[in-house]
Amino acid sequence: MTLPALCLLAAAAWQTLFDGQTLMNFRSPSGKTDPAVSWYVQDGVLHSNAEARLQTDLWTAETYENFELEFEWRVSPGANTGIKYLIQQWASDNLENGITHETSLGFEFQLVDDESAAGRSSPLHVSGALYNYLAPSSREARAAGAWNTARLVVDGNRIEHWINGVRVLAYSLGSAELTAALAASRLNSARMLERMAVRRSHIAFQHHESAVSFRNIRIRER
Repeated sequence: MTLPALCLLAAAAWQTLFDGQTLMNFRSPSGKTDPAVSWYVQDGVLHSNAEARLQTDLWTAETYENFELEFEWRVSPGANTGIKYLIQQWASDNLENGITHETSLGFEFQLVDDESAAGRSSPLHVSGALYNYLAPSSREARAAGAWNTARLVVDGNRIEHWINGVRVLAYSLGSAELTAALAASRLNSARMLERMAVRRSHIAFQHHESAVSFRNIRIRER
């Protein structure tokens, strides 16, 4: 009778994803590009290289289906990033000025300087939003340059976004609200998210041509 209980406890244990020194638990979307071309570690903090010519999202090495992800994040003034989950595909995009980007196609927990043009453009683009689809209930992110905490919960069809201890968004896959938002989108990725063929996927820290930082990244499966 004790063995199942011990197994459950083990399954619920937190796993440190970022050790403060290396990128050992991460990879690029292609699996061929060294993520160090776009990301580096300094003083125990994970930073994006905003000037990188080859910009790659940072994927977890492992895949997850039901999980809680917690981390701290900080954006520079005007910066924009996000956490991609339920990733259906990845793509290699050629951006302006000859920059190449390995990007993730999935749902995005938006993280941005809310006072920037990107943050002010739409309620669907502020920190905590399901980017392009669902707005957060409140704005809880601190000003650019300050550290924030975040929590992402994926539990079956139930999704939650938390910022600085406040749940700013809760929604269900297949809900009328999300279905309508996806149907209204002109993005090709919305059609993939409607089908949701992939339920166990990597999790991506987005590189968005700007300086962002992460630390204290941990995860536990549910």
